[in-house]
Amino acid sequence: MKFDLIVVGEGLAALTTLLHLPQSLKVGVISRNKLDESSSCWAQGGISAVFSPDDNVDKHVADTLAAGDGLCDEAAVRRIVAEGPAVLDWLIDMGVPFTRENGDIHLTREGGHCERRVAHVDDMTGRGIMQTLQARVSALPNVAWIRQYEAVELLSDGRRVNGVIASSLADGDVTVFSAPVIVLATGGITGLYPYATNPHASKGEAIAMAWRAGAAIENLEFVQFHPTAFQFENRVVSLITEAVRGEGGHLYNAADERFMARHSSQEELAPRDIVARAIYSEMDRHRSSHVWLDITHRGRSFVEHHFPNLVELTRQYGCDLSTTRVPVSPAAHYTCGGVAAEVSGQTRIEGLFAIGEVANTGLHGANRLASNSLLECVVMGMACAEAISGKSDFAGSKMTARIPAVIETGLPADLLPELRQILWNAAGIVRTHKGMRDGLRQLDDLKHRRRALLPYGQALQANNLHDAAFLVLHSASLRTESRGGHFNADHPARLAAAPTIVAGSHRTFWKAPEPGTTRIEEFLLA
Repeated sequence: MKFDLIVVGEGLAALTTLLHLPQSLKVGVISRNKLDESSSCWAQGGISAVFSPDDNVDKHVADTLAAGDGLCDEAAVRRIVAEGPAVLDWLIDMGVPFTRENGDIHLTREGGHCERRVAHVDDMTGRGIMQTLQARVSALPNVAWIRQYEAVELLSDGRRVNGVIASSLADGDVTVFSAPVIVLATGGITGLYPYATNPHASKGEAIAMAWRAGAAIENLEFVQFHPTAFQFENRVVSLITEAVRGEGGHLYNAADERFMARHSSQEELAPRDIVARAIYSEMDRHRSSHVWLDITHRGRSFVEHHFPNLVELTRQYGCDLSTTRVPVSPAAHYTCGGVAAEVSGQTRIEGLFAIGEVANTGLHGANRLASNSLLECVVMGMACAEAISGKSDFAGSKMTARIPAVIETGLPADLLPELRQILWNAAGIVRTHKGMRDGLRQLDDLKHRRRALLPYGQALQANNLHDAAFLVLHSASLRTESRGGHFNADHPARLAAAPTIVAGSHRTFWKAPEPGTTRIEEFLLA
């Protein structure tokens, strides 16, 4: 099946791109999730933009650079932040029902921001934005949705891409989709952790595929752990938006002490990495599985008005955000690094774009400033569509893809639970040299545990998870300092700021069985 371009993913970056592409282009969208399961839909807090007379671009840039802890690309930061007001205007024009107060867009404040600049749709901003844009995208005549398929491999010669191999989630059959332009908009790697704020979080598959296609990976060790995930019976139910602390919420440990002043002069409004480590420290100190978040002093009517969905959610689990403290603990939330890309999404591989959380533009550096992610999605989606629209030639080069029915591999198909535990122990909130070495050894052992023949799609799915976990842990092991979301207890100080770069590795991981033992399908891509 041939397209002018293929978009892999269905979140905000993908939808923004689709809405800005010329309708003369034939577009295929490979969608693994249901429409309400992308990471964008689960964003609670809001979208940051300079939209107040008390604010300005320089302040927003300064806050972003401070949170990024020395690893931001200031040019990318300034470009994306400067687009904030226009992005908000566009979303308003699209019909997004932002919360208003006295007729004006209500702006809240979150950790790391010096001003109120976070526009929101109650406390479920992502869902409000996505539902609005999904309705618009559904009317596009040039977009074909390839639903319930998972991309498992990019077709690349190491210099350019020619298509995507995708596996059906229904029956495992694989299909080749040909296109000279591929846009990865798949999210990050937080699904590789046992505790994540999005139950459908991506697991880094696209990052692994891009790396094998030859694209460089940058700063993947910087996994942002959201400090306040609502916990019930030792499992994560949902995150509790940063805006709860922005509106005055307090954190208490098991000894009923407000503890943030011991960890930061900004107390509850410190950047997320600081708050997450503080909570982790208090949990360890008191041998507790959580701490407590309390905003009841703001009054029941205030909390119900500002956080109606969270109040309803907590009530379903026997507590009430508006009248009681709620148990919270850190959980994997956002991938600050990713596939090295320009703001337009262009990678070092011709025809391959990466936008949104899957990409590393330099906006987030070592730690994302709250609510900058939705802004980045829209700015990158617009810039990506503009870059693609400027292409004059959509003809791909000819390439033969050999698709074996089965592959011999040492990876088990059910490796995800073990990968998650390895990463949580070795590349979690607090890391050590020994832990990372042990984690890398365990990953290598897992790869050689037993040789078996697996269906092609299933084998590639397993390999993508393994490669993604390796890239996170390998990147972390290369950084012998502590910075932002990466804290190494053996090296708590900072060194000179420098990115972690893992060069692309153009390869196919598998060795096909001997001729005659399996069926080989060949596709000529033009």
